[in-house]
Amino acid sequence: MDRALSVAALLDPTHQVVPFHGRESELHALTCWRDGPVPQASLLLHAPAGAGKTRLLQHFGEQWDDEAHGRLLLIDDADRLEWQDVFLRLQDTLRHGPGRTRVLLAARTTGWWWSSTRQRIADFDHEVADLELAPTLRDRAESFTLACQHFAKQLNVTAPDEPPPNIAGETVLDLHMAALTAVRGDPCDVNRTQLVRRLLQHDNGQKTGRLAEDHLAVTTPDTPDPDLLARAALRWPQLRPKLDEIIAADPEIVLGLARDSLRIAAEIGSFATLDHIARQVFRDERFATDSVPATLTKRLIDRAQDTLERVEMYGMLSARTALCGLREEAVEASRQEVECYRELVEQDRENRPLLADSLGDLGFRLIAVHRTEEVLKVSEEAIRLWHEIAIDDPETTPQLASALEQISYRYQSLGMPEASMDAISRATLMYQELSKMHPALFRADFARVAAAVARRFHAEGENAHAADSMQLSIANWRILSQEDPRYEPELARNLAAAGSMLVELRRAEAANETLKEAVEVFRRLAVVNPQTFQPELADALMRHSQALRDLAEDSDAKHTAQEAVMLWRETGNRKGVGTALLNVVNVAHDFDAEHLAAQEAVEVYRELAAENTVWHQVDLAIALATLTEQQLVHDEVDKALTSAAEVFDIVRRLPSQLVDFFGAKLAISMQPMTATLSEMEYHAHALESSELMLDIWRALKDKSPSAAGAYIGAVQQHACKLRGAERRVEARNTAHTAVVLWHMTGKDLDKEAGYADTLTIYGRLCAETKYELEKALQLTHRAVKIMREVGEPVKLEFAMETVEALSSS
Repeated sequence: MDRALSVAALLDPTHQVVPFHGRESELHALTCWRDGPVPQASLLLHAPAGAGKTRLLQHFGEQWDDEAHGRLLLIDDADRLEWQDVFLRLQDTLRHGPGRTRVLLAARTTGWWWSSTRQRIADFDHEVADLELAPTLRDRAESFTLACQHFAKQLNVTAPDEPPPNIAGETVLDLHMAALTAVRGDPCDVNRTQLVRRLLQHDNGQKTGRLAEDHLAVTTPDTPDPDLLARAALRWPQLRPKLDEIIAADPEIVLGLARDSLRIAAEIGSFATLDHIARQVFRDERFATDSVPATLTKRLIDRAQDTLERVEMYGMLSARTALCGLREEAVEASRQEVECYRELVEQDRENRPLLADSLGDLGFRLIAVHRTEEVLKVSEEAIRLWHEIAIDDPETTPQLASALEQISYRYQSLGMPEASMDAISRATLMYQELSKMHPALFRADFARVAAAVARRFHAEGENAHAADSMQLSIANWRILSQEDPRYEPELARNLAAAGSMLVELRRAEAANETLKEAVEVFRRLAVVNPQTFQPELADALMRHSQALRDLAEDSDAKHTAQEAVMLWRETGNRKGVGTALLNVVNVAHDFDAEHLAAQEAVEVYRELAAENTVWHQVDLAIALATLTEQQLVHDEVDKALTSAAEVFDIVRRLPSQLVDFFGAKLAISMQPMTATLSEMEYHAHALESSELMLDIWRALKDKSPSAAGAYIGAVQQHACKLRGAERRVEARNTAHTAVVLWHMTGKDLDKEAGYADTLTIYGRLCAETKYELEKALQLTHRAVKIMREVGEPVKLEFAMETVEALSSS
């Protein structure tokens, strides 16, 4: 090769003129990470520019065996990517079924971009860690000699025999540049600036990568590339004034910077530069979920003049860190905000409402990091403080009511239904009194909270109270909409919610009338503003079709459901189309229409899942479960079993956060498919489906009382599926587990039809396996008694048959 061979070509890590060597300790750490016990893991390899991250990633990837080690995803220069780009790559790890997955990222920096990314990656159920790569190799002399030999071979010259120079802040690339300098016959025992200048004297070609950054540092052109300048300034402090200068000359340039360059500018720029960046970034929605606004806010806090300004900045910092996934940092910022307000309260007790509000915000941030005890502590402190404030100033009662409403939602999310109901009830009474005294100000609040109470009663099975509260809510919305037409949308939304509740309560006629009115209001609103109200009209039509189905108005139900599909198509909302198609399957009562709707729903959700696997894979699984049932009914067995297998595959690889969000909806949607598989004697598939449903409810059972009840029901149904598969001993043991779970609920079981049903199933299985017949007979007698008292004639008959079976055994 020619002595004028490009410096960039010789030093390019992708060409690897100098073969990979060293890094034994890092490779050992990477191997241990690869072979760790967890199925999903991500690791960030970070080091300064030129440390050899890309070479190490490439070498590690070349040694990877997919069959032995699972899937590997390499993401180089991860700090240059927006979160959405990383998110899309992570989605690909979910597309290929369950199995071991390793994600290896490399970056120059860590800081808040990485904290934000690592917390979000953890949502994929990945164990996340990071590993700092030493800037240079341990055996510098061996590395220098090896580099000299290989550069000499490329340039067809004799390799020099000399020790490596001492370079301040040396990286692997610096050592290789020194070796190339020595091979060319120039002195290499110089500082980094002289080394770069000397090396570049031999090369007038295009500069790329780290070399371009170093070239920029020693030449300082008048109009440097801003991205290159920012990256170079991180390593060359003398370039920072130049970075400040070009941003000051044209502040809008920041919107064109690469994301990592902008982050660097936000971290190392002067306060004047921060002001320029802030004016551009804070008002740009593209940065809403990025760490840049949070980084800017954190630095700007240092300029706060007093406690009042500082507390406002901490409030903004808390909000911005939360938006970009910096949940722990959001908690810390919120704590600082609370402490500042405590100082202000000491100065003036009139600041107590501000402290109470900040405590409420802190409780919200603590929920995101699952610190249950702290959530309750700060939320209850906020309530106590509002009580004190309301005693001193009755005009603050609305704030106390609002705080009680908010803590009610927190109690509910933490699985504390009694405390939640107590808080929301107190809030409702306060709003009711306020609405009597000041209807124009508080009637809307009372109507809203009354609807929330109705939903709570409904969730707890207090159906009569639920209906009464919802009627009270609607009555107030009616008054509001009559007085002010701007409240008509809220009236329609609450009518739709009330109608859906009545559908679930099996009050078909009342549901039909309520939803019919909701549809009429939305039709009128959609004429005026179709963009806003046409989707809500389509949703109301779907709900109305369900009420018509329950009234056995099959033709009207089908046509109403199909109108909803048509409206969703007009809006261009594909998820809405998919939901409406699945609704057609549920209400049409038309063999062919249901089948076609299920097929199209799968096509719609398959397209959506291809674009965003995380947010739409549950939808796809639900659509596939619906299609599986339809295919079984249409005697398309092979297709049905293929569809079922795809459902199982998706469910197995769902991250736990998606199970938390969508698991209940998914498990409920899998029930008809599971039942049909069992009825048609595809017992292996039915059991597989039942086990997956059981896993979902097990994960959710501690999250809410309804999920805990559903888990017991899933255990009971699994016992039935085992019985259908002739695995009666396992079925009996599973049914016994369901009985034990009922005993652990602390409920008055003599009033629970579900408990009696579980006793009957257990008794029947004891009879079939000849197990503890006397005890089983006693339990089944108790089931008969409960069924008589609660009025369940069908289940009573089954219980009495079981008593006979046990008696004859």
